[in-house]
Amino acid sequence: MRHKLLILSLLAFLGGCTKPALDNLFCQLSLQAALPDGRQAVSITVDPALPGNQLRNLNTGMAYPFPTFVNNLGQLQVQKGVYVISFDGDALFADGSHAKVRFSGYGTPATAVNILEDDQVVELKLTVLR
Repeated sequence: MRHKLLILSLLAFLGGCTKPALDNLFCQLSLQAALPDGRQAVSITVDPALPGNQLRNLNTGMAYPFPTFVNNLGQLQVQKGVYVISFDGDALFADGSHAKVRFSGYGTPATAVNILEDDQVVELKLTVLR
């Protein structure tokens, strides 16, 4: 009986010696908007109701809401993976003017972007619609 208890204790001890997983499943993602004329938008908001607006992980199918971009930068935490990103948004500039902007660079599975780092910046080259 003592031998069985000793063997069970030894197995439990050895099982506890495994190295814990250190891989982080999530990324602190920074979306850096870039306008063609170099202007900086005070804010860019994306309407989640438009069907073409998507920030979706192709690996998991999980869709994330777009952050509000402040000074051309939007930040959020996402699970690492391959992402489809496209949207139409409303940009507000410091002089009070507005413009409709679009990003479609990563809009299809063929052009999707890999987001695999713990902290990653993805540049979004916007098109001004009007």
